[in-house]
Amino acid sequence: MKYQLENCFINIRNNTEYLDAIQKSLSGKNKVTFFYLNSYSFYLVNKNEEFRSAFNKADFIIADGFSIVWLIKKLYGIKIEKVVFTYSFFEDMHKIFLKGKTKIFILGSQDETIEKSFGILKNDFNINITGYSYGFFDQRNDSAKIIKKINESNAEILIVGMGMPQSEIWIQENLERLNPKIIFSVGGFFDFLAQDKKMAPKWMYNSGLEWLHRLIQEPSRLFKRYLTANSYLILYLIKNELKKWT
Repeated sequence: MKYQLENCFINIRNNTEYLDAIQKSLSGKNKVTFFYLNSYSFYLVNKNEEFRSAFNKADFIIADGFSIVWLIKKLYGIKIEKVVFTYSFFEDMHKIFLKGKTKIFILGSQDETIEKSFGILKNDFNINITGYSYGFFDQRNDSAKIIKKINESNAEILIVGMGMPQSEIWIQENLERLNPKIIFSVGGFFDFLAQDKKMAPKWMYNSGLEWLHRLIQEPSRLFKRYLTANSYLILYLIKNELKKWT
């Protein structure tokens, strides 16, 4: 089922559908991409044409923000689940990769963080990590070298955490040259994995308060983002409600 939201959509409603889509994609022949919709990506997709084009080419888009869960409820009258890559990976997804001995390449973050993430995935989770590279590289001059490294690793999955909108745009710009079967854009996954940042307690996950936990950790970076994105989403909903009366 596909649910349209202005200039974007979601087509995964819960973690069960999410894991099922991953398993089917691993056994399928087509290359697929997984992106995530929250208040910030919703704002960007309506304000940044380059990001909108890249984002909407994704095969699967999942609501990873409570604001999107709330918006779908208001617009469509249905209840969906928030699904965040980080939580799903720790609880369920890594078991799929472990069972299938899936080859994974990780790309993103700073040198120290991605190196720590590589070690944790390989030693603590026993995941078959075939390579890694940091995410702050010169995309114009170094992308070909990075792609060569990814492809030579024979990875089936590429996990990209270079920040939004950089990750989504880079993935789509280079999709034809990338060999992995599944490509995820994962936001701050590596920061949480390396424990550079703390994940919100589980009780906050679907309470609508996870954003507050992140804001307390990174006020200077996230305050303006949350204010702008959440205000835009609320205005979007108000406009939709007003249309019903005109």
